[in-house]
Amino acid sequence: MRSRPCSALVALACALVATPAAAQSPSAGPPLDSLVVRLANMSAVTGLEDAMAVELAAALPGAVTDASGNVLVIRGSGDPTRVALCPMDEIGYVVGAVTPEGYLTLRRVGATFMGPLYDQFLEGQRVTVFGSRGPLPGVVGVRSVHLTRGRPSGADEPFNLDNAYVDVGATSAAGVEALGVGLLAPVTRAKRAHRYGTDLVAALDVSARASCAALLDAVLRLPAGGGRGTAVAAFTRRRNLRWDGGSFVVISRAQGAAASDVVLLGETAAADSLGAGAVVTGRDSLPAAQGFQAATAWSLPTRYARTPVETVSLRDVAALADRLGAFLGGRP
Repeated sequence: MRSRPCSALVALACALVATPAAAQSPSAGPPLDSLVVRLANMSAVTGLEDAMAVELAAALPGAVTDASGNVLVIRGSGDPTRVALCPMDEIGYVVGAVTPEGYLTLRRVGATFMGPLYDQFLEGQRVTVFGSRGPLPGVVGVRSVHLTRGRPSGADEPFNLDNAYVDVGATSAAGVEALGVGLLAPVTRAKRAHRYGTDLVAALDVSARASCAALLDAVLRLPAGGGRGTAVAAFTRRRNLRWDGGSFVVISRAQGAAASDVVLLGETAAADSLGAGAVVTGRDSLPAAQGFQAATAWSLPTRYARTPVETVSLRDVAALADRLGAFLGGRP
């Protein structure tokens, strides 16, 4: 869990600082394209975002960590205060138990509703277990076709989390312990973002991670002194536990701010304008008690949302980065 999944993020951030803004169109290739892929390949299960937070803090000059564990970058001073928030975390799993035969069982983490098929995507798939000795590859088993042959059609229920047994190559509970895996170790699908078409990227949760890449890009291009007023970029924790980290930022930094001054990133949007460079906007529906009374949601158009092939357009990511740069810099 404490392993550093992607130390190259710091080098990519340095490249972003050194690269002129004109080179950031999708056709120009890296670094924004590479940053999207790099973040999409990261894992940060809700409540267990430490490794990603460390990487982001190292990539952002002057970043601070607040009392809730969020990574903040603050530029400028005075009023108004503009806040952009992007969640680091994802719906994932933890080890719920270890069987005597050395298999791991899973429990899902996060309260966000992901639909009835989300857990079914795990069947027969590769996963990564983040133990105390670093990331460990594993695979979720499938039901034996030999033992189920001859049963009446439709007799078996669809795959669910209770059917998920993870094989990490151990043959006993002691063997699992020797690999550095214990209860509550984070588990995610093996991440491998895939580029296809002219400017598309597919990966699980790629919309949220691409939004964070856009925010990182925008922050690194802000003038050293900031723009008009105070700009706060926040990479927040525990979005899937009622926006816990984001609520702390808004309440402590922007309570009572106008709707135009608080932006939430990463909510799933329709794919009507995928690749057209547009960024979908809308009112956020979070409860007022959480401090989001005046917040506005900005979303990347997304295709195949909440599936392992969730897809965004790099043109849209570039447009979002430009829009965030204007917002944080106090430009209309």
